[in-house]
Amino acid sequence: MPEGLIAVQGCRKCGRCNNICSTGALERIDGYSRINNELCELCMKCVIKCPNKALRLIE
Repeated sequence: MPEGLIAVQGCRKCGRCNNICSTGALERIDGYSRINNELCELCMKCVIKCPNKALRLIE
């Protein structure tokens, strides 16, 4: 499993990451994605799913 944090920068509200996080770490607030890194298990599903590369791993 990778070490680091998931960061959100430049979310375009496409909604493709909706309901992808099994731990509840990915939230949508006013249509924008937000990550709670305390809940995140770094499965990378959201990073892979994002077509805009707004979700990324910070090592």
